[in-house]
Amino acid sequence: MVRPHSFEGAIDKLRITLGDAINGVNAAVTLLAGHSKGGGGAEAVNFPVEEALVRETVELLGRWKFLGLSLVKELDLTTAQADLQHRRLYDEKAGLEKPGLLSRRLGHGQVKPETIITGLDAVLDASATLDLLFKRARPALSQSFHDCEMHLEGVIERRQRLDFDIEEVRRQADAVAVKTNDHRRNLSPARVRDLQSEPEATYRELLVEQDRLREKERVLQSGRTAHQRLIDVYEGLAGALNAEIAAVNAMAGKLSVDIEQRIALLKALASEIDSPLPPVARSAPVAQLIEAFEMNVLAGHDLAARKARADSVFTRRLEPHLLPAPADANDVSDEAQPQD
Repeated sequence: MVRPHSFEGAIDKLRITLGDAINGVNAAVTLLAGHSKGGGGAEAVNFPVEEALVRETVELLGRWKFLGLSLVKELDLTTAQADLQHRRLYDEKAGLEKPGLLSRRLGHGQVKPETIITGLDAVLDASATLDLLFKRARPALSQSFHDCEMHLEGVIERRQRLDFDIEEVRRQADAVAVKTNDHRRNLSPARVRDLQSEPEATYRELLVEQDRLREKERVLQSGRTAHQRLIDVYEGLAGALNAEIAAVNAMAGKLSVDIEQRIALLKALASEIDSPLPPVARSAPVAQLIEAFEMNVLAGHDLAARKARADSVFTRRLEPHLLPAPADANDVSDEAQPQD
């Protein structure tokens, strides 16, 4: 089994990365909220800074997901290792019929139940901490996604108003162009050069109006381009948040079933020891998980099937490249099978 302290570094790294990611998301969403309200105007947007912030935040979210995924898998592998050790108490050849990673790790021989329990306590302690991290991450990410989507709608509405204003300016410009052409046709070349008379003054005003409308459209187009650029940047953040929420749901769902499996295995091992074990000082989160297991009359029911479903969702959402080809769907090693 893995030594009790071996998960501490992974847990600390996961906690720090989550904090950094949430801080980055909050900063990005705050900037987006200002754009949604139109504060400062598009010309005041520092795109390099905001794009870098969003890019780094998305990278942090991806790194946190990878760390969480890796820890969930490592805890699962360690639990499978404990389960195999438990089975070898009664069958020394358990797991040897299809040698794999677990068999290579364990080799041959038996491990005392007390040793297996010590390792499971370490896994449960890490599981309880990870469970709390997921419970912290899920509402924070969901709220950030909701806020991001809401503020994005505000920016999109502002861009749509700019689209309307641009169309209106173009309509006005077309009307002025028609008038300008009419006046040009009605003026002789000599009178066009003399813009002091009343017809010529009107023609000059139309030319000025054309220039004004062209400049207005240029400004509106610049604003529209800036707003569309903002939309593209923050739609990327919204997409990353949405994917992260799905990942947390898959990881938390698997972890919940895995915790149930660990507690069931822990109780099975404790019941098989002749002399009672000395009281174990467990953390409050672990004690709460065990208490919840004991209070749930359905705990452990159909556990293998539920674990298989949770593992399937986990793999499909987070590691689709590991899914077997249809023709090989039934050819699964013992290590991929759920443990009773």
